[in-house]
Amino acid sequence: MDRCARRLPGRGEVVVTIFWRRLREQRAALVAAAVVALLALVALAAPLLTALEGQDPTTYHPDLIDSARGGVPVGPFGGISGEHWLGVEPQTGRDLFARLVYGARVSLGVALAATVVQVAVGVAVGVAAGFGNRWVDQVLSRATDVIVALPLMVLALALMAVVPDGFPRPVLVALVIGLVAWGNMAKIVRARTVTLKELDHVAAARLSGWGPVRIARRELLPALAGPVITYAALLVPANITVEAALSFLGVGVKPPTPSWGQMLTAADVWYQAAPQYLLLPAGALFVTVLALTVLGDGVRTALDPRAASRLRVGTGRKREARA
Repeated sequence: MDRCARRLPGRGEVVVTIFWRRLREQRAALVAAAVVALLALVALAAPLLTALEGQDPTTYHPDLIDSARGGVPVGPFGGISGEHWLGVEPQTGRDLFARLVYGARVSLGVALAATVVQVAVGVAVGVAAGFGNRWVDQVLSRATDVIVALPLMVLALALMAVVPDGFPRPVLVALVIGLVAWGNMAKIVRARTVTLKELDHVAAARLSGWGPVRIARRELLPALAGPVITYAALLVPANITVEAALSFLGVGVKPPTPSWGQMLTAADVWYQAAPQYLLLPAGALFVTVLALTVLGDGVRTALDPRAASRLRVGTGRKREARA
């Protein structure tokens, strides 16, 4: 009899099932998730795609550049052909398709790595501040206020200017963004932790003699997963924009390593002679940030169905009422 009985789903499985059901009801979030998955697949398959094209992101093709016209690509639409699917780069003749897909690896990789650092530091500081004694809370909260008040771009520019050029720039950009911009995550986690530590099950765990680390791991972190995942989903597009801005200013990813921001830096004087050189990385950056933002909003709404979607895209009032 017991062998034939159907296993009842656990609490975690029920939560995941409800989350996926609510997320599937948001068509805009599903479309955004498909776009993000496609971008991630393109970034991961960049070597395969460029091998299929027969090009790479660093090889110069001077024969495809008209030096008499200042380095404009030869041929229509920026040199688009069967060998160069999106044309070539002005002055250098490097393949634009190869640089665009390899740039996706750098831009998305830097943004994700920076988000991981922000989440790790922010959760650690927030939980320690919210669950610690009054003095620990005061010290960590004031340190967090200082981090939040510091201008991100100015501090990042200062830090990256003093690091030797031999240090890998994508790793440096990810570390700088992550270590400078964790303050808001820490504030969110601290506020939630202060509320959670007053609940009965956390008080019972303390009375049972559990240590702070065990209580945080067993009681606090599972309850913090919702707000942390929600905010992290919105941090990724913000970090992509910061990486692009730093590379555009010349202190981010350095040539010949391609990134969308670095491509925009080199394209700012070619928007009339070779507009695709500017439009391709700008369009890729716009689509990525938009898709990640819509997906993050969908995740937030699915995890907290009482909150109305800020974008109001694909989330009708009837669907929210059913959720």
